[in-house]
Amino acid sequence: MADKQTKPADDDAAQPKLLGLLAQFPDADELVTGARSITDAGYRRVEAYSPFPIVAVDDALRAKKTILPWFVFFCGASGCLIATLMVWWTNATETTVPFSGYAFRISGKPYFSYQANIPIVFELTILLSAFGAFFGMLGFNRLPRLSNPLFRNERFQQVTTGGFSLMVDADDPTFDYDAVSAALTSAGATFVEPIYAETEGLRVPGALFVPGAIVAVLALIPPLWIAASASGRSELPRRTIWYDMDFQPKFKTQTVAPSSLFADTRAMRVAVPGTVSRGSLREDSEYYQGINPDTVAGVPRRGAQFASYLAEDEPASDDGNADEENAEGERADPAAQPAPEPEPNWVTEFPKEFKVSQQAAERGRERFNIHCAACHGKGGFGDGLIALRARELQQSTWVPPSNIHTDEVIQQPVGKLFATISNGIRKMPGYKEHISVEDRWAIVLYVRCLQRSQNAAKSDVPEETLKEIQQKNQPAVAAEAAADESPAKKEPPK
Repeated sequence: MADKQTKPADDDAAQPKLLGLLAQFPDADELVTGARSITDAGYRRVEAYSPFPIVAVDDALRAKKTILPWFVFFCGASGCLIATLMVWWTNATETTVPFSGYAFRISGKPYFSYQANIPIVFELTILLSAFGAFFGMLGFNRLPRLSNPLFRNERFQQVTTGGFSLMVDADDPTFDYDAVSAALTSAGATFVEPIYAETEGLRVPGALFVPGAIVAVLALIPPLWIAASASGRSELPRRTIWYDMDFQPKFKTQTVAPSSLFADTRAMRVAVPGTVSRGSLREDSEYYQGINPDTVAGVPRRGAQFASYLAEDEPASDDGNADEENAEGERADPAAQPAPEPEPNWVTEFPKEFKVSQQAAERGRERFNIHCAACHGKGGFGDGLIALRARELQQSTWVPPSNIHTDEVIQQPVGKLFATISNGIRKMPGYKEHISVEDRWAIVLYVRCLQRSQNAAKSDVPEETLKEIQQKNQPAVAAEAAADESPAKKEPPK
């Protein structure tokens, strides 16, 4: 029969809190049998203690699987997501909100790519997983506990050598002192005793107050010193804590490097000839140049010939060379004109990358009024403010801007209009450095709209607007018809 202590009196006001009942078993088999008997009775907050691991005791205790692996997985997934968002925010976004990132284009590389960020994502995933495993274990086990009442029990101290104990927690929903004590006894326990919470030794020793206050005051010195240094001025140089971080052995951009490092003493390396930055290849000549690369003015495509259209023009030859005799001793014919270079095969339709729409036309009108109307006028008749001022000054070097409503300009394909806006013509500079490709095509679309407005057919005018125009013009048409039918305009009889 098991020895057991008496039940505490319910009316004892000084009685400490009951934590549970601790039972001692003679060996491991009895511990497993007792644990299974207790859990079969309906108790769930049961814990077994032994000097070595017992495989069967987990099943006997009906212990639930820990959720720590799922917690670690959640922390790792959170680290992966946080690192990805952090890298994307700092490198691929730039807004006006506080703590915005910096979208720097470096060597033509994309603002964000997962390949370059795998090390950072991996490191933060592992870091948060490790933190989750460590702190999760402490939290789920309710650690740290600076004191455990079990450690002061003499019988429990035998667990480290040869004792086997089983404890039923008093927080179990079905806990009853007498019923649990009887169940442990019938399960084979050799001794059953209650475990109470500690009531002594919970207050901080008075001898620690003075040293603690001194340490707290000393801990305030570093942050106060840093705050004073950050807000004040000093004639002394900045204090260097990590010298290799403040004075790194590196060369900044546009600086001179020693000849022992590079022969040309340049810290920056020159790009390899033929290098094209990422996203700047622009293979689609129809969209970026307005040229159909398949043929050039009826001439079969040739790579070198097509490249010559995209290259800069060669400098013109001197006028004096035209008067010199040729190799055969014949003088050049002054009336002879040099053969014009073949025109590129300009595209006649808008490229598929550009979507023709009302919104695109509105965008083109906005860009046209900003960049083109100053010379060409808002209507495109070449009567802009700059053109009018130059006409008043009568400067000989001024070339009047073109009227986009002339037959010559109307007959030009859209590709040539795009190339003119991009590269310029005569006194007009090129705008490809200032206006994006999409906006240049939008300007071409708006130019076509202006041209169509001066040569519109009935099908181009909405029916309601057409009726309104006809009603306004009806008196003038009637007057003209009456004038044609007047006797003065009839032919005299022969």
